[in-house]
Amino acid sequence: MKSSRSRIAMLAFLCGTSLLQADILILKNGTKVEGNILNESPTAIRMKYRLTPKIWDEKDFQMTEIQQVIKQSPQEVELIELKKLVPSPDLLPADKYEQLIQDRVRPFINKYQGTPEAKEAEGIAATLQEEKKRVSNGELKMEGRWLSVGEAKGEQYNIQAYKIHEEMKELMAKYNYLEALRVFDQFIKNRPPLTASTYYPAAVADAKICMEKLQASLSKMAQEQPTLQKQRDDGLKKLNDADKARTRAAIDDEKGKWRAQSEAQRRTNVRWIEPYKYDMPSILASQKVVVGELTKLEAVDLNEMKTRNEAFVTVYRKIGEGDYQAGAAAFERIQGFSNVPEYRDVVADLKNQLLKLYGEIVRKNAAGQTAVSGSSAATGQTSSSVDDRVARILAEANGGQPAAAAPAAGTAAPGMAAPAAAATAPAAGTAPAVNPAMQQRPVAPAPQAQAPAPMAQPVYAPPAEESNTQTFIIAGMAALLVLFGILAFKKKKAE
Repeated sequence: MKSSRSRIAMLAFLCGTSLLQADILILKNGTKVEGNILNESPTAIRMKYRLTPKIWDEKDFQMTEIQQVIKQSPQEVELIELKKLVPSPDLLPADKYEQLIQDRVRPFINKYQGTPEAKEAEGIAATLQEEKKRVSNGELKMEGRWLSVGEAKGEQYNIQAYKIHEEMKELMAKYNYLEALRVFDQFIKNRPPLTASTYYPAAVADAKICMEKLQASLSKMAQEQPTLQKQRDDGLKKLNDADKARTRAAIDDEKGKWRAQSEAQRRTNVRWIEPYKYDMPSILASQKVVVGELTKLEAVDLNEMKTRNEAFVTVYRKIGEGDYQAGAAAFERIQGFSNVPEYRDVVADLKNQLLKLYGEIVRKNAAGQTAVSGSSAATGQTSSSVDDRVARILAEANGGQPAAAAPAAGTAAPGMAAPAAAATAPAAGTAPAVNPAMQQRPVAPAPQAQAPAPMAQPVYAPPAEESNTQTFIIAGMAALLVLFGILAFKKKKAE
């Protein structure tokens, strides 16, 4: 009995091992058949192969119809799947890289140590490890291209749109056009909406395809509904009372579930409600939605949208890279779209981000930090054109009130002595360029002692809370200067 069980186990092992091998027959007509060779003779080869993804079949292939026979070892078969890991997918996070290495590649290397395939797998592991390191450092791979840390920050808005469009395309490949349109709606539902992304025009084109396919499907459904309903009604008439009652209950249950699902979707503002094939009103309602939305999209000039959206994304990129001046210049080109409904929230978001970046730069300057990329402060120069841009943006952010006027040239800030040499200041009513040049403003010295002059505060019209913070900073610096002067005077007098 024990011997019998051992033979069965051995046979099972051998069968399992044979299935790991993948033999390939290349037929003279160009067909490629993959499976396991069971028997070979001078005239034919018997092979077990997949008739469908789930069904295996056996067949004798005559030598006269075979062009080439390829036999592969188990490790060769597994390596084929392993090679699919590189190049890696876009936007793969670092933990997923580690998961691929530990769960897929390392077990293969340990299993087939010393083989050429294991050595090739080591190269795959090294590639994934290197990419993981780049992602951990802030880089991203998108559409097969690596983005630097700065580029990755600048592409965050676009990355969200890219993910949605990719999900749409996956559903379209499965012919699930209704769900693809629900995903498409995420462009609009996102806050801020992603309608200004460079991926949105392509998504609109794909949405039109989905709507056309759905329209054809709904037309067919509308044509078939009367026949389906008649068949159901005729079938019920043929049943006895007990079966008829059970069937009606099942029909009511099915329709009730559809209605509940439809109502739940409407409450969450889902436009694309799946119709019920036996319910003509739901089919007609779906057709009406599709026709209306398709008409809107067909009126869109996609080429014009591409140009416009590239201008929007340029602002996001420059802000993400910390380049205020380039961002402010790019913002001017899209500011006029603040009255267009689909762009209104995007313009407002860009304005807020631009002001936030400006405030960060001002705070860095106040703390004596180095000017960021794109700032004219690096050379100690200001730009009147950027002054005007900042003033306009700040004025709009403050409800149309003009920015605070800068002091006239040669005058001092309140409570501070005038500088020895007159310095050029922005005209009244304008704000300074980003990272305005820091100027030395000497304070009246204490008797027989010269105190160090403080760095001037940038003049701009910040939000109320930022204004208060800067007032406290200036007051604190002034108090320190007075204290330094008194101490120096006492020390000199004591000597």
